[in-house]
Amino acid sequence: MASLIQEAGPISGGAVGGYSHCSSSFACPASRPALPEGPSLDLGIYIHIPFCVRKCLYCDFNTSVAAAHVQEAYVIGLCQEIRTSPQAGRRAATVFFGGGTPSEMEIEQIERVTAALRETFPPLPDAEWTLECNPGTVTREKLAAFRALGFNRISIGVQSFHDHHLRALGRIHNAREAAEVVAWARQAGFGNLNLDLIFALPEQDLAEWQSDLCRALELGPEHLSLYQLTIEEKTEFGRRHAAGRLPTIDEDLAADMYEFALDTLAAAGYERYEISNWARPGCRCRHNLRYWRNEEYLGFGLSAASYVGGTRWTNIARQPEYLARLRAGRPVCESAERLGGADAAGEAMMLGLRVAEGVDLGEIERRYGVSPRLYAERIDRFREIGLLAHQDGRIFLTRRGTLLANLVCAEFLD
Repeated sequence: MASLIQEAGPISGGAVGGYSHCSSSFACPASRPALPEGPSLDLGIYIHIPFCVRKCLYCDFNTSVAAAHVQEAYVIGLCQEIRTSPQAGRRAATVFFGGGTPSEMEIEQIERVTAALRETFPPLPDAEWTLECNPGTVTREKLAAFRALGFNRISIGVQSFHDHHLRALGRIHNAREAAEVVAWARQAGFGNLNLDLIFALPEQDLAEWQSDLCRALELGPEHLSLYQLTIEEKTEFGRRHAAGRLPTIDEDLAADMYEFALDTLAAAGYERYEISNWARPGCRCRHNLRYWRNEEYLGFGLSAASYVGGTRWTNIARQPEYLARLRAGRPVCESAERLGGADAAGEAMMLGLRVAEGVDLGEIERRYGVSPRLYAERIDRFREIGLLAHQDGRIFLTRRGTLLANLVCAEFLD
């Protein structure tokens, strides 16, 4: 799954780019804004690799199956976009290769992209480098090569440990291969490993989900990302659902699955630090935390989003136009918006409520100039029905609130 951020539903998250509230529209950024002072000089960097061996039936990301020459042309363009960024010279605190399937690419291609990044955005000494990996696309040797390139965190898209569910999702690996890749990643030296799992699958029962989670724990990951399946309209699952050919799980069962995860992972020593994410101490995904804390990041590649200086922009989604613009020396962003005042504060509230630490209301006022009184009625209403708690100047979701996170978070965007 791509970094962050894609799910929807009562207990799952929403894409950062899916909540576009802006005070005014701007042309695509073509020049470097003044660089900030101090620690804020660093940023997160997301690299989108849009290629897959096969499109999963539930996936609505900008991905495709492409010939080798198409992938090579993309890598050339991607390196050019990185090297010509107006933000060149800023330090990379986090780097995240998502997609798509970054692990499908040739090592030499990934090496060229990482070289462009290091030249253009010198990484901090403790920078977090994450690579998303599909178990069906790697070997022991390839994982060792990724580690040698500097990746120190790997996110493995397991999704399920039941082969019939993997087949139904359109995945290209089986449960045995997923466990094997975890072992190879450890042998390659990855000490920070995430497993992605999906629950509320068609015809999945609670016992199957329980066994999925317990099997994941047996593999000892430092991090787990658990996503409720969302049926997106423009996917194969969406078409089947519209035709009445795809059974879905009711929300009560989905909630039972999520609550089982809450209890089981807490007992196993994992901290739930965001709606869909659990980590061992010290192993939170620092890159994704930048999104939830509304910190600055740059995205490179098709459809990648960036947020710098209060402006958010999104790149073109189509490769031919993306490459043509790069050849012509034109910006590759397709849309841009300026977030300010109550719009920016509302988005910060929405994102901040996703994390367990919640939102510091004083920080909202200092950062965006918006008084917490603007939200008082909504906060009080959700406190009264047990969805929000308010303590020491912070608001955060209660356990019950996490089950209705989208409902609560969306209220702060108006």
